[in-house]
Amino acid sequence: MFARAVLTILSLMITALPLHAQGSDRTVALVVSVGDGGARADAVQTQLQLMGAETLRAADPNNAELRSILQRFAREAEDSRATFVYLDAPAVTFEGRDYVLPAEATLARSTDLFTQAIPTLAFARSAALSEQGGAVVLTVTAPPTGLPGGISKVVRAPDAVPGAGAVVVAEIGAFGPVLTVLEDAARQEEVDLGTILRGMFTKDGVTLSDLPSNRILLRAAPEPEPAPEPETPEAAAVPAPAPASQPAPVIAATPEPQAPAETVEELRILEQSLSRSAKRTIQRELRAEGFYRGLVDGIFGPQTREAITAFQQSRSEDTTGVLNRRQLLDLSS
Repeated sequence: MFARAVLTILSLMITALPLHAQGSDRTVALVVSVGDGGARADAVQTQLQLMGAETLRAADPNNAELRSILQRFAREAEDSRATFVYLDAPAVTFEGRDYVLPAEATLARSTDLFTQAIPTLAFARSAALSEQGGAVVLTVTAPPTGLPGGISKVVRAPDAVPGAGAVVVAEIGAFGPVLTVLEDAARQEEVDLGTILRGMFTKDGVTLSDLPSNRILLRAAPEPEPAPEPETPEAAAVPAPAPASQPAPVIAATPEPQAPAETVEELRILEQSLSRSAKRTIQRELRAEGFYRGLVDGIFGPQTREAITAFQQSRSEDTTGVLNRRQLLDLSS
């Protein structure tokens, strides 16, 4: 019976899938904090979500985790209209190249940068993978003390590089004005990334590599609805005489057999059977209903679990964090 239920759910969800991806309508954002910048990164994430961006948030990732997160973000960037990267982390420069230091990075010698840090350019290139492009905003915090010779703290934006997004470098003291620019942008119907970067560049303690050569819309203005067509008056219909009323036949109700409730383990098996596209559909619906703000990437991570739990709470149902059959159908229609 359970196998039959799985096949039924899958067939219904495949029917409900969109005919094409929604890549051109998406804005995806990566927000990373290392050290004591968590509150600043959270504030930036809030404004990006108000703009409608799908956000991938990482707090204190180590080198391997940050590289994995960047790869995941790059894949989503290729399926989006525009991107935005915010980094709140220590950053250093060595021989003309800038590097972001993940959590737990220790630099005993300059060559450790190649194994324990990630070039800022890698984030800028990932941001440029979207249809219109993107940018990186970096709030630079203090790097570890006792840096090897030749390595110093980043103090200004790097030079522009073809095929990479613009890079903004801000001192910690400039964060307030930078956030204000994002707050002002979030209140607009249309959000242009170039306008945001220009606004940030006017603040003290902020430098910019370059400005985009094209318009990059983090949020596009809604298209005006077409005017309704004038109604054509119809001739008044002459009502037909009502038929003589007859008593309705009485049909005895037969109670339907109740299917046994699935266990959480059975529901997890059902969930694992869903395609990546089906999971994206669920995330889009959770997002439309205001429960989800993460990437619509078909990966059920902690943000998706929290959204499912909130969705279940709104229905006064068991908060398992795993969708049951009825909930799957409701989020797939």
